[in-house]
Amino acid sequence: MTTLDERERGNSGPAVPLRFLGPVDGGLPDEPPSHVVGTGQILRLLTRQLFAYPATTDPSDRPVPDAAVALPTVGNGGVSADGRTWRVRVRRGVRWDAAAARELTAGDVVRGLKRTAHPLARSIRPYFGAMIEGMADYYRAYDEAFGHWAGHAPAFAQFQQRTHIPGLWAEGDSVWLRLVEPASDLVDLLATGFAAAAPREFDYHVPDSSQLYRCTPSSGPYRIATRLTSGRGLVLEPNPWWDPATDPVRRLVSGRIEVVATADGKPLSPATGFGVLSWSVPSPPARFVGRGCSYYLAAGPGRVGRARALRHALSWAIDRAALADAVAGAGAEGVAVQHGVLQPGQRGAAHVAGAAPDVGDPDRARHLLADVGLGVGARLTLGVPAGSRTAAVATGLAAVLARYGIDVVRVPTTAVGVDLVLHEWAPAWAGNANRDLLHRVWPADRVATEPARSAAEALRALEPERAATWWRRFDRLATADLRLVPLIVAAWPRARADAIATGVARW
Repeated sequence: MTTLDERERGNSGPAVPLRFLGPVDGGLPDEPPSHVVGTGQILRLLTRQLFAYPATTDPSDRPVPDAAVALPTVGNGGVSADGRTWRVRVRRGVRWDAAAARELTAGDVVRGLKRTAHPLARSIRPYFGAMIEGMADYYRAYDEAFGHWAGHAPAFAQFQQRTHIPGLWAEGDSVWLRLVEPASDLVDLLATGFAAAAPREFDYHVPDSSQLYRCTPSSGPYRIATRLTSGRGLVLEPNPWWDPATDPVRRLVSGRIEVVATADGKPLSPATGFGVLSWSVPSPPARFVGRGCSYYLAAGPGRVGRARALRHALSWAIDRAALADAVAGAGAEGVAVQHGVLQPGQRGAAHVAGAAPDVGDPDRARHLLADVGLGVGARLTLGVPAGSRTAAVATGLAAVLARYGIDVVRVPTTAVGVDLVLHEWAPAWAGNANRDLLHRVWPADRVATEPARSAAEALRALEPERAATWWRRFDRLATADLRLVPLIVAAWPRARADAIATGVARW
């Protein structure tokens, strides 16, 4: 088959089409076959955000202007001195492939952000709700008006148009945002697919409806040649209204892209990193930011698991190097030990002083384990989330602790009385995703603890060095706190693609 290097030559793309297997109903499995393309990867070719991640082999790259003219800063006047008011100018010449081609506007960006009230976008709501002034109230009003799914297209559109959000509006060629407090990761959130601009045609259809699937104007390099129907295949063709001079992120790599439900014996193209990594070069292994899955142990509701002393003992008992080898053998592209709470490569992650060796310290660990009543013949129940990746980590962990005569019984996380819970954290978006770690994995602080205060300062700091200093302080304090025991970070084949293409424009 034609290589991706050959396919990317020329603006119109070669005649040989790309052919992928389409996403399964209900979303992708945790590690789908290499020929299965993600919904987010498809939509990245059809949609535009204010900011986006370039297709690159460098996982540390930050978002670049996409539909925006420039990254706002205090220096260029795009951000107010207090860091709370942002003005983002929309690039001219970005056009919708609609019945009458027209420019993408600031109002389209605002419409897209307002549509995140729909339940399909519920996973992003905690972040925009905490950032943008009035957004949380808007989400609550939406829930009160429509419940989970009730409502029809005119009602959805009328609600969005008549409900004012104090911190979000369009004015001329600019999107204005007023924040609850400064947010160092706002650009990262605005680079997700959840923040894609929405054309006015979306107001005519209920989110996730068959009618919406058949009316999907494109602002990216491709458009839908055969109209999309939920659960069916589709064909993408070049969008004649797309101008590469207005798109610093995407490119045409083929004259035709087919997404099919079954292979039918015909050749398929590799899809693992299509459109989100470099178009032709695989991402280097063991560089984890935005593409790694971190694994942690945390206390379960069982009596033993609540003891900090147990987690301290385990932090010295676990041979993380052996665990990393086991997970690499299960299919991870790169694995490294992780001693700090922050994922290696995330802002502020640093060397943890005084940490246990990568291989653990068996002599010290046996004394610490004996102090909490764990010796030969002891039994620990471990709550393990469903999925092949977590199963591989749990199997490796059980083998490591078997050296101490401890029997690890793996049960679902919903089981009653588990001693420990295995957490997997894959960043919900690429780049600075520490906010996501705090929301989904870090145990909620009922009081303002030192780690919580440090994290809050880091999120408010607009200067990169100041933010990194606060994140380093958080990492040190949170690691010593031991509410999470870091184990390893693994780069699975799809992880970075999923992080960059996060968000599904079905609302």
